[in-house]
Amino acid sequence: MPSESPKTVSSDKYQWEGYIFAVRMTVWIWKICGLYNEKQPTTLYRAYRYTFFVALIGVYLFTLLLSMFVMQTFEQLMLYIMYIVFTEIVMLLKALITYYKFDQLCNLYQLTRGADFHPLDEAEQKLHRKGVGEINYYFQLYMLTAHLAVGSSLLYLLQKDYRMPYFPWMFGIKYGPTERVNFGIIFGYQVLGMYFHMLINVAIDVQLCYLLGTIGIQLDLIGKRFRMLGTSKEFEESFVGLTKHYQKIHRMVREIEELYSPAFFAQFSASGLVICATAFQASSMFNLSELTALQNLFYMLAMMFQMFLPCRFGNEVTRKSDALKVAIYSSEWYSMRLKERKTLRMLLQHLNSPLTLKAYYFFNYNLQAYSTPAVRDLVSESSTNFGLQFTGTNN
Repeated sequence: MPSESPKTVSSDKYQWEGYIFAVRMTVWIWKICGLYNEKQPTTLYRAYRYTFFVALIGVYLFTLLLSMFVMQTFEQLMLYIMYIVFTEIVMLLKALITYYKFDQLCNLYQLTRGADFHPLDEAEQKLHRKGVGEINYYFQLYMLTAHLAVGSSLLYLLQKDYRMPYFPWMFGIKYGPTERVNFGIIFGYQVLGMYFHMLINVAIDVQLCYLLGTIGIQLDLIGKRFRMLGTSKEFEESFVGLTKHYQKIHRMVREIEELYSPAFFAQFSASGLVICATAFQASSMFNLSELTALQNLFYMLAMMFQMFLPCRFGNEVTRKSDALKVAIYSSEWYSMRLKERKTLRMLLQHLNSPLTLKAYYFFNYNLQAYSTPAVRDLVSESSTNFGLQFTGTNN
């Protein structure tokens, strides 16, 4: 593949090999999906990128939108719009952010590799390893659920009605029992296209989780260093560096919030509808002999996980920044001079407002935002639909 050529990627410039596993996988997804927008790509990679964009994004999305006009019922149309179209819009926004804000993303990544982000002792290394382990753990779990969601579309091959997994129409090409070759080609194209779109979604979500997870680790380290302050001399030696480091973290949070707001505003807006639409479709198929019902269940699981990740890591940033007040108060401030005590009091007042992230100042990146619209609506919607189906079956 062109993106694997050593000439295509300036590995010396960004030194991706020094990053954690989740980031390295994200970078490979950038390259494979044509989103690695360095300043001077090779001609070969540029040709590969244009081919990928046209064949697997442009044509795919164009065909998907045209398929809206061949839906047989209004219910099919609404489920189709909420089930696929909204998800593809979010994917496209994420891809545009990665492509056009590539340098800004790389600069944020390089900040996380700065000397002031390194742990200083064994206790800090333990905190660092724990944070990195959580990022890699959620990345692997997310990749598993996303692959299950896309891979479950292959269950359509076990059906005898020659149904397509994602959209029924492709430029009027006929397919079915008498046109099996056409069916195989179109089916493979749809699954392959959705697989790459899934990779783009995963990559951008993991970018955000890595950055927020790294910020959470740094807040842990800052808190630990504040707790270790015991004398006025230690305060004088450490305070300026600690406050500058916190200010750097604060600027990163604001930059990340601004960078990802469009995509995650759309994601938070659409996810509740998508999850409810998927739950409705799944609850209307509670006959377990219908294998394609598994696709809806896996897709719903992946969507819930996609919505959970930014909320979980954003919640950790808020929680850990709020915990800095306790860390400062846990230092031996009572052994310091009056001047240092006043400075710490002013710092505590400044920390009364913890770091928070919002998508366009509306949706919060926290667990409350996740549990309120997603889980509650999902449970109520699924329970209602299941009850209606159960009543209808008994009657």
